[in-house]
Amino acid sequence: MESPRMKRWIAAATAAGCVTLGLTACASDAEDDQVTIGYSTYTLSNPFFAGMVKGFEDSAAGYGYELITSNANGDAAQQVTDIQNLITRGVDYIVLTPADGRAVAPAIAAADNAGIPVISVPDRVEADVDVTIAMDEVETGRQAGEYVVEQLEARNGSAAGKVVHIEGISGIPSAESRRQGFREVIDQHPGIEVVASQDGGYDTDQSYEVMVDILQANPVIDAVFATNDAEAIGVTAALRSQNRYFPVGHPEHVVLLGADGSEPAIADIRNGVQDATLSLQPIKTAAAAVDAIRAMEDGQTPDAEIVWPTQLITRDNIDSPEVEEYGIWADQL
Repeated sequence: MESPRMKRWIAAATAAGCVTLGLTACASDAEDDQVTIGYSTYTLSNPFFAGMVKGFEDSAAGYGYELITSNANGDAAQQVTDIQNLITRGVDYIVLTPADGRAVAPAIAAADNAGIPVISVPDRVEADVDVTIAMDEVETGRQAGEYVVEQLEARNGSAAGKVVHIEGISGIPSAESRRQGFREVIDQHPGIEVVASQDGGYDTDQSYEVMVDILQANPVIDAVFATNDAEAIGVTAALRSQNRYFPVGHPEHVVLLGADGSEPAIADIRNGVQDATLSLQPIKTAAAAVDAIRAMEDGQTPDAEIVWPTQLITRDNIDSPEVEEYGIWADQL
């Protein structure tokens, strides 16, 4: 089976009259060309994406592939333009992390029309792509809800208390799915009141500002689910600014759970500042995307969907065998 790159090259070569020279010889020359991967992401400011880029860079270098990275800086329209630019540059494969799983669909269609395979990681998109590598984000949200319930039961003797949810960017699939899963669990417990649920933009500064307002409006808060660790760092800063920060184990400590497993959060967990994170694996998921490209280059058909599990990391289990096996990606940067 020919690789997608070879099929596209042969089609172009045939149209250009390369058959007069012999497709076999021309194809041989094409296979000697370096594979180029275009990676389109919506941000590089979040530490999670430093891990993602490291995974792409290391894996691409291991196979001898060229990597071109574009950053839309949170602008869904810019990401569509970025992907179109990658198509124009003639990349062989496109990997994307969508700013908006719906808005990116026209760019995916353009790549398909150009015969360029598309891989989405670590979020899903509302369009047909060749491979999706993602976490079950609804399940991640459920795990967050279950953790908050357990902590409230341990503190208050029952599943009761006042909870804040700092949500992710509206429109990003991971944020919407984590919210869905979280509320599925929390809504089963009438003793738990969600006193505030606001968009933290997956951003530390924005989450800080949002959380300061929430703290000023709510004299009692028992737990916070920050949809990613960048937001959790902002929540901690807000707690400190309002003199409501107490370390893990203190009777007045506000339970704080994040997600992603970034270096600042891992440090805060080790130091008793943040309770837990639902760690993802950007380095390994990026490597899996490059492995899928390698399979396609070899004429194979990779799995259309690869689901990567999350790992709850707390101060109690951070040095455990299961966490060591899963890997703390922040320690690898």
